Amino acid sequence: MDCFDIVYKSQGKWINIYGGIETVDDPFEKNVVVTNLNPIPIKAIVSDFTAAKAQWAMPGVNVSQMKEIYVPIKYRTLIESSQKIGIKNSTGVEEYFEGWRESGKMQIREEGNQLRLYVYNKQV
Repeated sequence: MDCFDIVYKSQGKWINIYGGIETVDDPFEKNVVVTNLNPIPIKAIVSDFTAAKAQWAMPGVNVSQMKEIYVPIKYRTLIESSQKIGIKNSTGVEEYFEGWRESGKMQIREEGNQLRLYVYNKQV
């Protein structure tokens, strides 16, 4: 049993991964409409991220709230193709986060058998 397995069982929380289908409404205007699919729950380690750390990790992105998530590497394709991630807060209400995307894939960092990703709420 890996040490991360023990941490997942003791400190992990369930998050919902929302996949989606992108359709182009008008190719000349490049408008894309995203239809979210049913969520897939997985267990992950979730921690809050401070504003100073957020500026260092993702420069140029103004965020109102940011989280750092660790998931097992077996969920790599699911995470890369996801549109948004739902995480329940302390009151039980699900908050929706999105990640840094390049070429339509969520950007992640691979660290051994784990994936680290940063997700955020955009500042309005």
